[in-house]
Order: sequence, then C-alpha cells, then structure tokens
Amino acid sequence: MPTTLGPLAADVTTPEAEKFTAPLLLLHGLWDRAPAWRRFAGYLAHRGWHCIALERRGDAADLAAQVADLRAAIAALPAPPVIVGHDLGALLALHCADAARAVIALAPLVGPPIAAPPPVLLRAGTWLARRRGAPLRAPRAARTVYPRRDLREPAALVQDVLAGRPPLPPPAVAVPRAVFAVEDDDLIPAASARVLAHQIGAELHLVAGTRHAVLTVAGWESCVAAVHRWIIQRLGVDLLAMYEEAMQPE
Repeated sequence: MPTTLGPLAADVTTPEAEKFTAPLLLLHGLWDRAPAWRRFAGYLAHRGWHCIALERRGDAADLAAQVADLRAAIAALPAPPVIVGHDLGALLALHCADAARAVIALAPLVGPPIAAPPPVLLRAGTWLARRRGAPLRAPRAARTVYPRRDLREPAALVQDVLAGRPPLPPPAVAVPRAVFAVEDDDLIPAASARVLAHQIGAELHLVAGTRHAVLTVAGWESCVAAVHRWIIQRLGVDLLAMYEEAMQPE
C-alpha cells in the first residue's frame, strides 16, 4: 500500500496480525526503488512485522540530505523502528542508528576511509555527465548489480560515497547493529564488510549462495531468514512483547 512517511514515499506491507512493538523500516540502495523489498516485506509481514519500504528521493543531492530524509521519516513513526538497509541504504541506516531499536546493514556499500571505493562506481554515468555534475546512470559494468537503467542518482551523492563523506559515526553500544555481508558479493569484497563491522562495533554475518542484489536474486529467502532470526535473537523479550498487550491502556 503506497503512502508517505515524513518527506519520503513509502510502500507499506501490513501483516494479518501484528506481533511486534517496533515497525521494520526498509531502505533500498543506489539505482533502485522501494518495490525491490517486496519479497523481503512479504516474508516478514507473514511473520507479524509491519514493514515500511521507503523510497529515497532522487533529488536529495548528497549523503547528508539523504540522512536528513531518513531521520525525518523515523521521526514520523510512533515508535523507534528496526532499520534494514541495503547497499547505500545500509550506510544511511547506520548513520541513523541512534534513532532506531536496531540496524541491519545488508551488503553495505563500503568505501573510504574503511576500504577503497568500489571501482565500478567510478564509471557511473557518462564522462560528460560526470564532468557536468549531472545525474548519473548506473555503470554499464554493474548491470547485474544495478539493473535499473531508467534511474539516475545525483552526481554529488555518488561522489560522497566514493569519498567516504561524511564518515560513519562511532559505535553506539546501546543500539544493536549487524552487518550481513554476501560472501561472493560482485561489488563489495567480504573483507571490506568485515573491516566495517569491526570499525563500528557491529556483529558480522556472512551470507552464502547469493549476490550483492540480494533483495531480488536467488538466495534471498535464506538471507531474509537469517536477518529475521538475528532480530529475534538479539532483541529478545523487549521486542517480542505482543502488540495487543503493548497497546493496552495503563
């Protein structure tokens, strides 16, 4: 069901019976849109989660503007969410961990200062578009990773990713965070994700049998099952209070 949350459009998937006191906020990566989460959202809603897949604004010019959008969307919720971000969405989610119950960074787009920027992103758009600072198409060499050739991203946003601006905040001990890295990621080496997890104090989990575009390619079922299992095991009783009981007047 399409709606809005703060400044962002959102695709909401509601369960037949809500079981959890926190909503799941899902944020897509570069050259993608909210519908990419439909398989994940269907799986999670079937298990009782209220799922909200956000649509990043294509005219939010840089990483700081994207983070501000996400914070505004979180502020519009009645309770702090569990955030699951993919690719660029994973970095944005980590920037907003202080406003969440927990954060899962799924196949995060790791770059400086933690690791060298993904070389393929250097070839986003055409030479002329890069020179002019015009919106950029996904690199031709990454069509299996970013198949949406109809989408463009702001040049400043891609440059921020390549330059590692702004850096990720220091570890927030009170907020559980996990990095789910794809073992055979065709964009980000698992070793880079390992360093990221260490730098920010997050748990690291390796996912086998899939690719960077894990939301839509083979292997997504085992990945979403692992994410769901981590949330339940990590947050435990505090999260698992029955929704109906939590809504009872005192």
